[in-house]
Amino acid sequence: MAILGFLLIAPLYAQGLRYRVEVDAPRDLARTLRQGLSLVRWQNDPQMSAEQLRRIAKESEREAREVAATEGYFSATVDTRIEETEPEWKVTLKLEPGERTRVASVDIRFSGPATQDGEARKLFDRVRERWLLRPGEPFRQADWDQAKRAALRDLSRWRYAAPRIADSKAAIDPETREARLEIELASGPAFKFGPVRVTGLKRYADSVAENLSPIRPGDTYDRDVVVAYQRRLLESGYFASVQAELDTHPLLADAAPLRVAVIEAASQDIETGISYTTDAGPRFELRYGNQDIFDSGWRHKTSLRVDQKEQILQLDFDSPPKPEAHWNNFFTRAKRNDIQNEITEELAVGAAHKFYAGFAPVALIGSMHFEQQLLADREDYRQALYVGLRRSFQRTDDLVLPRLGYIGTAEVGGGVPQISTERFLRLVVNASLLYPVSRAGDLLLRGQAGVVVAQTREGIPSTFLFRTGGDQTVRGYAFESLGVRQGDATVGGRRLLLGSIEYTHWIGDSWGPAAFIDAGNAWDSGATFNPALGYGVGVRFRTPIGPIRADLAYGEEANQYRLHFSIGYTF
Repeated sequence: MAILGFLLIAPLYAQGLRYRVEVDAPRDLARTLRQGLSLVRWQNDPQMSAEQLRRIAKESEREAREVAATEGYFSATVDTRIEETEPEWKVTLKLEPGERTRVASVDIRFSGPATQDGEARKLFDRVRERWLLRPGEPFRQADWDQAKRAALRDLSRWRYAAPRIADSKAAIDPETREARLEIELASGPAFKFGPVRVTGLKRYADSVAENLSPIRPGDTYDRDVVVAYQRRLLESGYFASVQAELDTHPLLADAAPLRVAVIEAASQDIETGISYTTDAGPRFELRYGNQDIFDSGWRHKTSLRVDQKEQILQLDFDSPPKPEAHWNNFFTRAKRNDIQNEITEELAVGAAHKFYAGFAPVALIGSMHFEQQLLADREDYRQALYVGLRRSFQRTDDLVLPRLGYIGTAEVGGGVPQISTERFLRLVVNASLLYPVSRAGDLLLRGQAGVVVAQTREGIPSTFLFRTGGDQTVRGYAFESLGVRQGDATVGGRRLLLGSIEYTHWIGDSWGPAAFIDAGNAWDSGATFNPALGYGVGVRFRTPIGPIRADLAYGEEANQYRLHFSIGYTF
């Protein structure tokens, strides 16, 4: 009988002791515990025994306390209970976290050569202002580690490229549930740019990459300059990938090489796309590009865009970049607009000399425009030889997802007399001011003003007149529906003024709700300004291509709600 009993229970021992695990803990902790406990990892061990299970259960109690501590619970109590049920045992791990520890104080100190550098005070202030783990917030190990990494990144933005953490301490008082944080950042030596070394060039000459560089040997290291160089290379169309890294060895600080690794883009590419915009409805786009015409480094781009409001065909030819990032652009464009009962058909040809001033581009423009305007009661022909200067301005804390700084453009130009049907002088300025009012709150102020100095708007191509309304101007109104009423149509005027105030409260790192008020209008003459008001709420998303906005706005003058989508900060 003993032999028979052994034969009956032997298969059970061969399979090992079977058990299931139940975790009794707050939801945020329970998820982590179920994934990482030894009890869970060894649950299907074919050689598990009762003795091993009890030992692993005790080990899991220690692991659970450690998990709770990383989340700021330093007084957690943990207990395990084993029930010898059939067909499998039941193991219950109960965790009571207690009161969470919060940050009581933060002491950020600096050491190294930067402390003797008066210009580095702004860096120190930036590190302290942007410190992520503030007094009063829950202490979590992951947040503590992230805050230290972010502080190093902020300090290394300018001149001091290789800082390190000289000392850090999180003093935890389990009785008061307080964490007192201390960190010392050693700046390391001041860095200057040395030679730029580009690798990966096969089709193009070294000068293509060298001529786009804003970096000069001997200049103070600035990460924004490196990022601007990367963007220039990518935006040129020559390259599909760009990686830039400074050699931060302390012995090379006086002339640190910048290593730039590029992957060349295909010499030719075709892109198509179908999209939808709240301003213009369904949109079809087709683009063809040749980045190396006849192996010369000249670039060509043909783009076709068709939607309910606009149909545009444009051809561009760009010369290879010259030293100091100068190049020439030649273009021709055919465009048809059907907006607010005004139909315009335009043919334009022109050239522009482009270069960079700091991080932003500048363009000297000359173009000839021929336009036919169709209204319900008339047909009009216009032409203009336009000469102008356009400059962009940008100074922000981040080039892609800024929170502090300003972005804007200004353009001045006019129609050449005798050649243009109506001579005119045109000036337009727009700007966005960004300011973080709190750690999670951002304020955005936008403004745009324009004026066309001329005896009459008649004879001036609509390209140079003003209308407004839509996704990125005055929300709550249809695309370019605000302007000068002429019969049943809305046409462009010689005056433009608009402003906007918007507040976004970020929930987490990637999204947040927003509220806004827009006011603006376009008119023809005089100083009388009757702004159309629009206001509403929306959602913002941070993405690698810039902020994405979705807004529901009410236009008082139109007495209706409209949904708007937009990307970025441009008008």
